[in-house]
Amino acid sequence: MNATERITVRLMMPDRWLEHVAELPADTTVEAAKAFGIREMLQRSSDDPADFYTEYAERRIRDETRTLADVGMPPRGVLSIRAYDLGHYPPFRG
Repeated sequence: MNATERITVRLMMPDRWLEHVAELPADTTVEAAKAFGIREMLQRSSDDPADFYTEYAERRIRDETRTLADVGMPPRGVLSIRAYDLGHYPPFRG
């Protein structure tokens, strides 16, 4: 996939039954797509993207600096955005 290409991505917050379809450049980072999706679906900018994690193909994306092309996002692929505070806890680092 060419980095200048645009792909249609389904951004979803399954725990809240929200979805937003967007056309994003393939070189968009997962982190940027997550922040965009949070703003679009929750309709506010006060939410901290660090309070959420992302999944693709039901697997957590640990390195959100990777691009959509890097994770192999196909057209109409689903990027799930899940909040840590809804029964999904951040990893213990202690």
